[in-house]
Amino acid sequence: MRAVRQISACGIAAVMAFVISSCSVQPCYEETDPMMNTVLLASGTGESVRADSLRVRGVSATDTVEFVDARSVTSFSLPLDPASNLSMFYITVNGIHDTAVIYYTHLPHLVSPECGYTFTSNITGVATTHNIIDTLIIENSKVDLDGKKNLHLFF
Repeated sequence: MRAVRQISACGIAAVMAFVISSCSVQPCYEETDPMMNTVLLASGTGESVRADSLRVRGVSATDTVEFVDARSVTSFSLPLDPASNLSMFYITVNGIHDTAVIYYTHLPHLVSPECGYTFTSNITGVATTHNIIDTLIIENSKVDLDGKKNLHLFF
C-alpha cells in the first residue's frame, strides 16, 4: 500500500511539473544583444571609406573570439563583454593589425517580460595602438538595442 502511495505521489508530481512547464510565457522575438556599431572613415577627409578586408577578434584572458571576417565593408558591429568593464579587440584592416580597447560601464536593462534582461553599456573611453587606426572617436556612448552608430574609426 505504501509503495502505491509513493508511486501515485511521484506520478502526480511528474504530471504537475509537465503541466506547469507547458504553461510558460510567450517566446522572445526581440533582439537581446546590444551591439557597438562602428563606422569606417578616411583620415583627413572624414568621408565613409570601404575596407578591402576587415577582421576583428575579441580578446579576453581565457579566449579569442572572431567577430568579423569580411571583405568590402564600411561598418561593423561588436558585442561588449557584460562581465568586464573593458573589451579588447584585435582589428586587421587591409592586412595591417591594430589593437583597440574600449572602456565602459554597464547596467541591466529589461527588454521585455518574455525576453528578460540584458546589459546596456556606456562607453567611457577608447585607446588604440595606432598602427592603422589614426583615431577612434566616440559619437554615441550609449550601447543599447537601438542600432545607432557608436564609434568613428579613422584609418
